[in-house]
Amino acid sequence: MIRLAPTLLVARIGMCKLPSDIAAPSLNSPLLRKLTLWLVSISEEAIDVLLSACHVLEALFLQDIHDVGRLHISSPTLRIISFSATLFGREELVVDDVPRLERLLCRGVDCETIQINKAPKLKVLGPLSPHVSKIRIANLVFQGRIPPSLGHSICTVNILALKFSGPDLKAILGVLSCFPCLEKLYVIVWDIYLKAKMKNLHQYDPLNPVKCLESHLKVLVLKNYTGGEEEVGFAKFFVFNARVVKEINFAVCDRIAIDKNWMTDQLRLLQVEARASQDARLKFRSGYSHLQTNYVNSSDLSIADPFS
Repeated sequence: MIRLAPTLLVARIGMCKLPSDIAAPSLNSPLLRKLTLWLVSISEEAIDVLLSACHVLEALFLQDIHDVGRLHISSPTLRIISFSATLFGREELVVDDVPRLERLLCRGVDCETIQINKAPKLKVLGPLSPHVSKIRIANLVFQGRIPPSLGHSICTVNILALKFSGPDLKAILGVLSCFPCLEKLYVIVWDIYLKAKMKNLHQYDPLNPVKCLESHLKVLVLKNYTGGEEEVGFAKFFVFNARVVKEINFAVCDRIAIDKNWMTDQLRLLQVEARASQDARLKFRSGYSHLQTNYVNSSDLSIADPFS
């Protein structure tokens, strides 16, 4: 690898253990733009060495990384970081000083804390999951299902994906209040068998509105939708309160047999005639599998929306 490093544009390293002293003086990858590490045992020191040797690296993909308690990622050139089913020993992931980072994709990340510092161009984020105990983005802290404080916001993010075991409106509104310029929202019900009762449906105060619902949110996607009472109530909230939304898309769970009568009944329950945005169109698509809840198209940087 070290011998070929100066000529590589794309590298995929897997099923191995990388030593901490990974030939730091001689390792140099001046042309490498995309790096994938999968099923790799690696130390924090080795990650630092690898990244410092990559002078034009734009995409970093980490999958099933082992034996590292605190993973620190820092790079002046990275545009996308993707973590997939990554095992950190339930410790800490720190993404720090990444001035060009546009996407942070977290698929199946299981750790205590995710911390993101100095990412001024971050546009795409998620799926954020309650499996992560604490998520800190600059001065903004998300802790479990507790809504973050309203003193801080992130204006650069326009595509966000959230994962919940059920349609928890209070928690989601707390998150949305921190992303005032959000244009696309994905809500993924990650386990149809562990759905929680929806709470606080009528607590929304129009005198203290969520900014993105008033002027920015154009697309809402509900994945693994079953059309049950809680989910209808959740979706109806956005029908009534998202004032500029253009599309509300329902990716219907594959165990639900949908037909014209089913869709007609859903439209009746959702009371679409009373929608806040007269331009809004509701679309139902069948065959969504709960096994897809971690799917993110992260391999192609030219795709504007990796969750679509």
